[in-house]
Amino acid sequence: MGKRLPHRGLINDPGGFAKQYVLDRLAGFEKDMEICLRPIPSKTRSGETHAYFPALTASCGTLEYLAAMYSGRVKGLGYKEVSDWSNVYMPQPDYDGELIRILFDAFRNSVAHRGIASGVWTDRKHGPNNGRRLTWKISEERKKPSICVVEENGQLIQDPPWPCKYTHRVHIYLASMIEEIKSGAVQFSNDLESNPDLHKNFYSCMEKLYPK
Repeated sequence: MGKRLPHRGLINDPGGFAKQYVLDRLAGFEKDMEICLRPIPSKTRSGETHAYFPALTASCGTLEYLAAMYSGRVKGLGYKEVSDWSNVYMPQPDYDGELIRILFDAFRNSVAHRGIASGVWTDRKHGPNNGRRLTWKISEERKKPSICVVEENGQLIQDPPWPCKYTHRVHIYLASMIEEIKSGAVQFSNDLESNPDLHKNFYSCMEKLYPK
């Protein structure tokens, strides 16, 4: 592997630098996802398993990173900014504002603080009696849409200390989500190269990450 040039070899090319910066981050994301989705024997059940939550953590983090470069913000970034980026670069309505809200409130925040999603997440924005109650199923499979909410009434009885009812299940298919993030990031990198209007926010983000 050759020595990397200063400024990625693009010191006098703002658009080219921005594009290469996104593509280099994407290469790291792809490497991490290849490792996370590599099957290994499960120690708790028959068959193979995968690093589901590390993959989901990296996916949400990459979406936030892309949203930061798109919005020009680093601090105080939330699902609103991620939704703004996703509205342009991710399949719609598969990643509309409501599904991005669920992805971040129910999964990103739980995984960031506990390493795993909550068994049942109460979505107080929807439904009577304190809202609908969401559990989840995460798979390495490639299915569409890559995230969806399905009405499903049941109770968790194995893990919690008491029966815990749920009203909906969130399905996440990681292979599809990863491919869609990669495709959106490539499109974003091309737009950064060709559209100078995007440079202001990109370099505002750079100044926060690499203070002058």
